[in-house]
Amino acid sequence: MPAAPPKALGLPDPPRLLMLGLALAQGLALLWLWRAEAGGDWPSQTPSASFPLWTLAVVWPGMALLCVDSTNLARTLTMVSVFSAMVTLLAAYIGWQASPLGAFPLSSLLSYAIPSLVVASFMALMYLQPWAARLRAAYDVLFVLSWRNFLVLTLAVLATVIFLAVTGLWALLFSAIGIEFFEELFSKDWFLFPVLAVALGFSIHVFRRLVRLIDGIAGLLGGLWRLLLPLAVVVQTLFVAALPFTGLALWESGFGTLWLLFLQGLVLFGVNAVYQSGSDLPYPIVVHRLLYVGVALLPVITILAAYGLYLRIDQHGWSVDRCWGATVLAFFGLFSAGYAWHIARRRDSWPVGLASVNRVMGWVILAVALLANSPLLDFRSISLASQWARVESGEVALRDFDFYFVKRELARPGWLKMRELIEKYETADPGLAQAIREAKQSPQFVSGLKVDWARVRPRPESLEVPPGVQEAASDLLDGAWAHGYWPSQKDADKRRAWLTGADLDADGRQDYVLIQAYGNYVRGIHVYDEDGTGAWRSALLAPRDKLPPGTDVLAMLRDGEILTEERTVRDLRIGDLVLGEQPAYGLSEPWVAVGTRED
Repeated sequence: MPAAPPKALGLPDPPRLLMLGLALAQGLALLWLWRAEAGGDWPSQTPSASFPLWTLAVVWPGMALLCVDSTNLARTLTMVSVFSAMVTLLAAYIGWQASPLGAFPLSSLLSYAIPSLVVASFMALMYLQPWAARLRAAYDVLFVLSWRNFLVLTLAVLATVIFLAVTGLWALLFSAIGIEFFEELFSKDWFLFPVLAVALGFSIHVFRRLVRLIDGIAGLLGGLWRLLLPLAVVVQTLFVAALPFTGLALWESGFGTLWLLFLQGLVLFGVNAVYQSGSDLPYPIVVHRLLYVGVALLPVITILAAYGLYLRIDQHGWSVDRCWGATVLAFFGLFSAGYAWHIARRRDSWPVGLASVNRVMGWVILAVALLANSPLLDFRSISLASQWARVESGEVALRDFDFYFVKRELARPGWLKMRELIEKYETADPGLAQAIREAKQSPQFVSGLKVDWARVRPRPESLEVPPGVQEAASDLLDGAWAHGYWPSQKDADKRRAWLTGADLDADGRQDYVLIQAYGNYVRGIHVYDEDGTGAWRSALLAPRDKLPPGTDVLAMLRDGEILTEERTVRDLRIGDLVLGEQPAYGLSEPWVAVGTRED
C-alpha cells in the first residue's frame, strides 16, 4: 500500500446526484425482484430470467457507484455496461443450470457462482478504471485502485450496517413509549430497500471523496502486514523443514490441502501487501534475504498441496470442490513459480518482478472466474463425467453410486443424468429407479460407516450376542452417516472395534456396547432391550472427558478393565476412558477426540 498514490490518478470528486440516483434505482430494482421472489411471481420461478436480472441489478449500479466520474462519464458507463452485459449472460447460463427450479438444491451452485462473479467484477473494475480515465494500466495504478475500491466498499457497507442499527434503536425507543409507527415503518420492504440502497450509495460517495484517508488506511494495513509477513514465512519454512522428520501424515485429517492453500495464500498476500511494486525494500537487507529464501519455498508448498489433492481425486474422482481447489492451487502455483523465478534471476532486487507477474495473473484470474461460470469450463459437467467414469470402469457399482452427491452438488447436469437413469431402469429395475429418485443416502460414506462384524472383537471372547444386536447397531449407523467422520472403505485396516456387555441402564438385563476407534477418535453404540421383549434399541455414546496426552487409546480399549459409572443411565469405563450418552452431541457430533494422536 503506497505512501502516496500515483499523481496520474488525480482526485476528482464523484458526481453526488448521479450516484444517489443510481443507488435509488438499484434499491427499487432489488425491491421488485425481492417481492417477486416472496410472491412467487415472474421472474422468480424462471431462474434463467431471475438470475441475470438479480445480477444486473447488483453489478451495473454497484460498479458504477465505485468508479463513475464526471470527467469521463461516457467512457465509464460504457465500460460498466459492457462488462455487466457479459456477466448477465453468464448469470443466464447459471440460471439455466438451476432449472427446473425445485428439482435439486441450489446451495452448491450459488456458493461458487456468486463469489466467482464478485471476484471477476472486482478484477474487471480495477482494469477498466484506468481505461475510462485514459491512463496506462501501470502496476502501481492498479495496486492503488484495487485497495481503494476494496476499502471504500467495505467502509460503506459498515456505515450502512451502522445506519440500519441506528434505525433499529430509533424504532425500539419509540416503541418503548407506546409509539409503534417507526417500528412498523422500518420493517416494511418498500422502505428498507430504497433507503438502505441510498444509504450505501451516499456512503460510497463520502468515502470516495476521502481518498487520502482511504490511502492512509491502506498504508496502515501495509504496516500491519509488514509485522506479520516474517511470522507467516517462518511458519512456512519450519513446516517444510519438519516434513522429512514427520512424513506426509498431514492428509490423514482430510483437510491437509486446505491448510496448505491457506498458508500459501497468506504468504502470497503478505508479500504483495508489503513489497507492493517492489521499488522500495521495507526491511533491512538481512531480513529481506531471509524472507525471500522463504518465498522461494512456496513452490514446495504447491507441490505438497497438489499431492494431497491428487490423493483425494485418485480415491474419489473429481468434484466441484476439487475442481475449484485445483483452480486455486494453479493460481497460487503460478504466482509462486513467478516469484521464485525472479528470486533466482534478480536475487535482492526480486520484488521488482512482482509487477509483471501480478499484472498477467490478474488477467488470468479474471478470465478463469468468468469461464468457470460458462459452458466452456463447467465444473459440474466435469465432475459428473469423472464420477460416472468410475461406474463405467467397474470401480464403483451402479447401486453404490453416490446419487445423493449428484443431486446435491451437480445441479442440472446431475439432474439430467438421474432422469436418464430413472427412465432406463423404471421397468427393468424399479427398486434401483426408486433409489435414484429418492437419493437420500451417500453409499460412499455409508460403506465407510458399516461395521465389518467379522473383525469386531468380543470382550470377553466368550461373550454371546443375541440376534438383533448387530442389526440395531447397524441401523443407527445408517441413519447417522452424514453427521460424523469415519474413514473410507480404503482405510478399513485402520479401524478397530470391540463389543462388550454391560448393564448401562441398570434394569437387570444385559446391554451391549459396540466401541469403534480410528486414531484418537472414539465413539460407542449402546444397544439395549428396554422392555425385555427382544426389541433391541440403540443410542450413541461419546467420551465425556479428554484423556491425558500420550494415552494409548487402542491399548486401553483392548486390555482396560471394564466397569460402569453410576449415573441416571450408567456410563461405561474402560481404564481411564469413560463413554456415556450425551444429548448435547446427538447425531450432529458423534465423534470426539479423546487424546493425542500417536502414529
